Amino acid sequence: MERKSKTQVAYDSLRNEILSGYLMPETRLIEAELAARFGTSRTIIREVIKKLSFEGLVNEVPYKGASVARLSLREIEETYRIHQDLEGLAAYLATPNLSEDHIDELQRINEAMEQISEDVVQWQRCNRQFHRVLLENCGNRRLVRLIEMHRDQFARYWFQVLSIPGSREASVAQHNEIISAVRDRNTVHVRYLMEKHISEGARKVMDVIKRAYPSSVSEPFAKMNAERVLRPVPIEVPLE
Repeated sequence: MERKSKTQVAYDSLRNEILSGYLMPETRLIEAELAARFGTSRTIIREVIKKLSFEGLVNEVPYKGASVARLSLREIEETYRIHQDLEGLAAYLATPNLSEDHIDELQRINEAMEQISEDVVQWQRCNRQFHRVLLENCGNRRLVRLIEMHRDQFARYWFQVLSIPGSREASVAQHNEIISAVRDRNTVHVRYLMEKHISEGARKVMDVIKRAYPSSVSEPFAKMNAERVLRPVPIEVPLE
C-alpha cells in the first residue's frame, strides 16, 4: 500500500476538518499551530493552505493570513441551484437502471435513518449512502464528480442543519416519496422529487447562515424570491 506524503496527510486532515464543520467558517488558520498539530513543517502547511484556497475552502488575505472561507448567501444559492439540477438529473438517469435489490437497499437505508434518534453522525452516513445508491447507478461518472464537488461546499454545515427540529424526519419522508416514484419507474417525478429534496436542504443551509452571520444578509438578497430561484421544474430530459 502506497504511503501518503506529509503534504497529502496534512491536506487530507485540514480539508476534512473544514468539510466536517470542526473548523467553522472564518476560523483563522495559523501556520505554526497547524504545523505543530499535524507534525509537519510550516512550508508544507503553507502549500496545503494555497491548495485549499484554490478549491475555495480557504481565504487568504495579504498581511493578515488565512481563514476558513465562508460562502455568501448568493454563492450558496447559486451553487445549490446547480447542485439540485445535477442531482435531479442523476436520479432521473439512475431510475431505469435500479434493480429491485437496489430499491430494497434504498428502503432499508431509509428505515435505518428513521430509527436513528441520537447519533447525528451515523444518520448523515446513512443519508450519504442513500444518495450514493442513485449516483452509482446513473451511468455518468463525470456527472457524479460534479455533484460531489458541489456537495463538498456545503458539508461543513450539515451538523447545524440536522440539529434543526424536524429536519431529519422531513428528509426521511422525502426519501420515501423518492423511493415510491422509483418503484413506479416514473423518471420525471423522481427528478422533480430529488430537486425538491435538495432545494429544501438549500433553504435550511441558508437559514443556518442567516442566524450565524446576520451581517451576510444584504437588503437586495433578503428581498429575493428564493422560492422562484430554487423551485424545481419537472422537465423531460432525453436519455440519448
